[in-house]
Amino acid sequence: MKVTNNSPALQGVRSKGRAVYIHPGETRDVDLEGVDLDKAKRLPFLKRDGASQANHDGDNPSMALEVLEMAKDPNVQFMSFKSAAAKLLGDRTPAKKDGIIAALEELATQP
Repeated sequence: MKVTNNSPALQGVRSKGRAVYIHPGETRDVDLEGVDLDKAKRLPFLKRDGASQANHDGDNPSMALEVLEMAKDPNVQFMSFKSAAAKLLGDRTPAKKDGIIAALEELATQP
């Protein structure tokens, strides 16, 4: 499957028990299945086989929760977190982390 990294930072996915790193803007062929595929699906800045993973009808609140989890992870760089948040928040993405978190929390609580 082709995977494109739409974040401004280097990203890694697991494939057949090993890490595959994808540079910003790069597209790579990666074998994703099972748990590895499920994990990659949760990353809104990764595009698989030409289908955008952001803004699925009706699942913005669940995606917001997933991006909020990125904010808690010390291994996730701020710009990766901000890029993922911008996919959900669009032009109204705040510049600072606290503002982004507040906006995502609001999105996550929408019906």
